[in-house]
Amino acid sequence: MLAKQLQNGDIKGVRSDIGQWMWSENYYCGLQRGRDTEFTPAPANVELAARPLDDELAPKVFDFNGLGERDATYLERRKRIWEAGFENGFVAVDPEGEPAYLQWLIPPSQNAKIKEFFGPLFPLDDSTLVVEGAWIPPKFRKENVMGEGLAKVTVAAFEASPDASAALCFPELQNKGAVRGSASGGYDIAKLRTDRWRLGRRTCTFSDFSVAEANERVPGLVPNP
Repeated sequence: MLAKQLQNGDIKGVRSDIGQWMWSENYYCGLQRGRDTEFTPAPANVELAARPLDDELAPKVFDFNGLGERDATYLERRKRIWEAGFENGFVAVDPEGEPAYLQWLIPPSQNAKIKEFFGPLFPLDDSTLVVEGAWIPPKFRKENVMGEGLAKVTVAAFEASPDASAALCFPELQNKGAVRGSASGGYDIAKLRTDRWRLGRRTCTFSDFSVAEANERVPGLVPNP
């Protein structure tokens, strides 16, 4: 991963990642959506439809042309998820079939693979989809696609995974856009993940979390219900 970042010219990102791995503590907001959640998202500015990520769609999704250093790094990390063979990758596409939103909702059948690839980032069980790898191409970032895109691919993932009863994601707590975006897809705050790096070793702990606690840590993070 570091080699790819250097290749993309993302020197700042390399320094930041190495510094984090040496000694840091970060917090992630766990948001969850149940299979039976009834939710109508705010409509995107473009019409969206959910499609499984497949060999036909992948070249459009993983198009690095015109991307800056950080975007190339982020998309490279999503490509690694695809190349690792994770299931339940979905794409919200516009009427011309252009990818507007990418997201994996990995089924519990791949829990062992999740643990091997992502480490201790998720509290795995036999009924929860792991939501990871979101990506919005620059062209669609002002089109309000995350709420409807996430909502539609979540419904599609539940249809593809009849044994799953919930889906869980962990955007960084300080990233208001990501937390609000996840909430706009019908997800509710449920957990807090604390990540600690000490000389290249990572540990994660999980605790229950509420909207009030989230707003206390990051004022105005999400509206109170």
